[in-house]
Amino acid sequence: MTDPVAPISLNASRERPASTASGYAMLAILAVAILVQVFGIFRLANDDMSALSIVAVILGPLCIIFIAPGFYMLQPNQAAAITLFGEYQGTDRTTGLRWVLPWMIRKKVSVRANNFISEKIKVNDQRGNPIEMAAQIVWRVIDTAQTLFDVDDYKAFVRVQVEAAIRKIGSRYP
Repeated sequence: MTDPVAPISLNASRERPASTASGYAMLAILAVAILVQVFGIFRLANDDMSALSIVAVILGPLCIIFIAPGFYMLQPNQAAAITLFGEYQGTDRTTGLRWVLPWMIRKKVSVRANNFISEKIKVNDQRGNPIEMAAQIVWRVIDTAQTLFDVDDYKAFVRVQVEAAIRKIGSRYP
């Protein structure tokens, strides 16, 4: 018999590399698809109803519609978490023009260093004396999967953790 009030264990997300492609290679393929489309339209405009012209006019737009929505750009110190129908597929940290299948969702996260200066808060030291403390924190995102999927608002989470750390440090020393 199972306990009806047993705690539910939470599994922490872990970052893993995503399977993405170079955007420049896909850009070349997109240019070829556009040229095929123009070629087919030009041939049909000159009353050349060959099978090659019709196939070019049909396949050209299909390739364009498939390839164009998959492009995204990553700046230095930026990452993109890739999901497929809500399931985490991996994180792309390669800068520049990138490409994934168009139905994959890309959520960008800055992994740059951030500064946070806390407000002064009153804490009691080890002897119980009230003191005012504040902290200046430099932090950055290390694991994008944990940042996006394990915490609701990671910037608010950092603020709360800083306040808890200040209280803990203040209470350790007289």
